Amino acid sequence: MRTRALGPLLRSAAILLAAGTGCLASEPGQPAASVTLKALPRPLAWMNQPLAFQVLGADALAITAAKGTDLYPSDGKLNATAPMLLFPADGSFVLTVQARVDFGKEFDGGFLVAYADEQHWAKLLFEKSHYGPPSVCSAVTKGEVDDCVNGDIVGNTVWLRMTRNGDEMAFYDSLDGKRWTYVRLFKVPHQGPLRIGFASQAPVSGQCRTVFSHISYSPKPPADFWSGAPAQ
Repeated sequence: MRTRALGPLLRSAAILLAAGTGCLASEPGQPAASVTLKALPRPLAWMNQPLAFQVLGADALAITAAKGTDLYPSDGKLNATAPMLLFPADGSFVLTVQARVDFGKEFDGGFLVAYADEQHWAKLLFEKSHYGPPSVCSAVTKGEVDDCVNGDIVGNTVWLRMTRNGDEMAFYDSLDGKRWTYVRLFKVPHQGPLRIGFASQAPVSGQCRTVFSHISYSPKPPADFWSGAPAQ
């Protein structure tokens, strides 16, 4: 559909339809202050502006990070510049997504994030590793960062899942969205308000685009610890 040729009015309509029904996708561009997706229970707001952003459907979006953006300590100081699209979390939840990353240079990546403040956050990251292959890794921060690498992934697409059950959180990954692998269990980084959502990073590359699709959210604790599957 040639929305570019039909003018600003139709472009605006395409953005609204994409957010509500998934029938049309918005063009890449600067985002609004808040974003609404049918798949999520409340609006999302930006922490750090992206280079570009698209709503791709009722359960899909794309975030492009600019060069130098990250959520990780660098030279003894936290670099918290990654564009993050967040919404307030429930006391228990299951957030699931398929992430496809346009990898360029090392550390390009897309991630799920739970964020309270600069000293209290956690992320489940799919990135191009220093060693070459894409990998799933995680970082949990309570003043200091505790990170680990879970394993290499063939290709540029993986499923990610983040769960919360009271004061416990867990990360999972999957190659097909059906068989899940437990990544790590940890205490909620902060007992105050917690926001969760989606982010992209490009510490070295000129930019990095991540497409988050098949987004689903349940405000219930996981029914199965080993897969993180939501309760019915």
